[in-house]
Amino acid sequence: MGSLSSKMLSTTSNRMGNKLYRRLLPFYMKLPVFWAFIVLSVLGQLLWVVAISYDVRIDLRWSSFGYGLGVGLGFMQGKWTSRLWDQSYIKVLKRQITFWEAKGAKLLTFYTCFALGLPILCPFLIRSLDTLAGIQSYVFGFIGAMNVALLLWVRRMPK
Repeated sequence: MGSLSSKMLSTTSNRMGNKLYRRLLPFYMKLPVFWAFIVLSVLGQLLWVVAISYDVRIDLRWSSFGYGLGVGLGFMQGKWTSRLWDQSYIKVLKRQITFWEAKGAKLLTFYTCFALGLPILCPFLIRSLDTLAGIQSYVFGFIGAMNVALLLWVRRMPK
């Protein structure tokens, strides 16, 4: 079984050369999946704003600020991920390297864990409802923009 899969992989890698095609990407990197994540994150943000707008104690400017910051940092993360995949995914498929060995993979992982992990810790440190509303909006913005950046990258690839 192992030799059969390695033969199939070597045959596929010989045919594909060093060019990355959409069909080689995993399921979570397909266009319909990106669209679903983008729509869900925008819908989640809209529902979140509607829900928190009923509480007069919450300043919605924090939600706008958090969403904008999330969009900026998320798009940056998506561009960084797309560059990493563009440079190293074929090598990973050919089993020449693992993604952890790819140039920039460790720093990208640290950045992503910090960018999404910090908001998880903030509710324990911050007791302000305004800031908490902004943190949730930040997460929606980050995930949505990250998927937009990856979607734009995948759309440029040949099928």
